[in-house]
Parts: sequence; structure tokens; C-alpha cells
Amino acid sequence: MAKEDHQKRPFGGELLSKFIRIVIRFLVAILIWPIYLPRVEGCREEPSEGGCLLFANHHSFFDPIFITFYFRSRRLCFIAKKELYNARIIGRILKAFGAISLDRSASDLQAGKFILSELNNKKIVGLFPQGTRVSLDDLTSPEPHDGLIYYAIRRGIPIIPVGVDPRYRLFGRPRFVFADSVILKLRDGERLNPTEQGMVANEVMRRIYALVGLEYARKDRAEIEELFRQKIEVVPLTSHANNQKKKRNTP
Repeated sequence: MAKEDHQKRPFGGELLSKFIRIVIRFLVAILIWPIYLPRVEGCREEPSEGGCLLFANHHSFFDPIFITFYFRSRRLCFIAKKELYNARIIGRILKAFGAISLDRSASDLQAGKFILSELNNKKIVGLFPQGTRVSLDDLTSPEPHDGLIYYAIRRGIPIIPVGVDPRYRLFGRPRFVFADSVILKLRDGERLNPTEQGMVANEVMRRIYALVGLEYARKDRAEIEELFRQKIEVVPLTSHANNQKKKRNTP
């Protein structure tokens, strides 16, 4: 039922959902924001009219709440595990924010295809590539899911990197850094085997953590960085759009 509702109203645009979004943002502003006093940096404009992926590191229940609070796009929708929709109030709030219900028992391929269908609906899909909340003492333990990152590379899907510095303590001032949107492209003639796909995903995570000065310390960091440099080109989305425009205008 939830999946069908999202297909009919992909951005939660009905009147009740709009009211719920206003109420939740108001409650966050007066009840949660004063406790932590979070800060935000970077560009928060919608980078593209088409589908995008928003990637962030994940440490707290509050991460998606504050990212949604600061990035006020009706196109932004986070992935929510299917079980959350069983709670009437939480499920209705998730629907109001256009959250995508996803069955975690589904295979990575099935999940990836479903998310891609949402991207085709011009959504900005928010994801935590490591798939779970991560302890600051062990940032590299959960391997990032490389499937969607590789899809983004192959299909030229824009990526919005967001770094989270999770200082969730009284007046801790957690920080949310929105980097410029990019497109990751394979350099001419290059390919990625399954092992290399995982290495590229790890480099993407390292760069996300670096936005807020957190060290993603892997023993094979140098090897991963070298492979990324050799095989992946990072193109700012604005440059990519200008190049595409020039190609269309060239006789």
C-alpha cells in the first residue's frame, strides 16, 4: 500500500502531508534544534531537475531529520525500512516527507532497481551508503554498498555529497556540510571489476567524511586513492551541464 501511495503522490503533495511537514519542521525548530544548535555549510540549492542521489555518513537517528530540515526540497526523500510503516504515526510522517519504503530482505539488485525507478520520477533520493548507523570509533567497519554508486557512475546520475559531524550532545553543534554536486565518470576506456567497485565506494565515503574533518582510515587507503584517480573523473555538475549545452548547440 505504501509503495502504491508513493507512486501516486511521489512528492507527498496532498494538503495533509503539507500540513504534517510544516508541523514537524516547526517542532524540530523549537524542540530539537535548541538542544544541539546544529550548523550548516555549503550550497543547498536543488542541483538538477532530474533525479539525484544524496549520499551522507550516518551516526544518529537525527541525521536524516536535520538533513531534511536544512535541504528543503519536496523532491528529497530518504530510504526508510519497511517496518517503520507499521507504526501508524511514524508511517504517516514518513509518507508526508515522501520517504521510500524499502524491504531490507530484498537483494541489492532488486533494491537498486526500485531506487532507480524513483530517480526516474525525478526524486532526490537520500541514502547512507554504509547502510546503518556507524560508531565514530570504527568508521570503516561497515563496507559501503557499492551497487548504487556504480549505477550512478554508469548512468551519469548526479551525486550530492553531505558530510555529517555528529556532535549530538547538549549544545554540541553538530555540523552538516553540503558539498557541490558532482557526476562521477569512468575515464575513457576504463572499467571496474567487482573488487574495484568496492574500492571506489570506499573512496566516495572517505571524501564524504573528509568534508567534516573525520578520518576514514583504511590500511589500503593509498591503493584505493590511486585506483580512484586513475579510473574515475569527478565532474562538477555545473561543468557537466555547460558541456551538454554546448554539444546540443553545436551544428
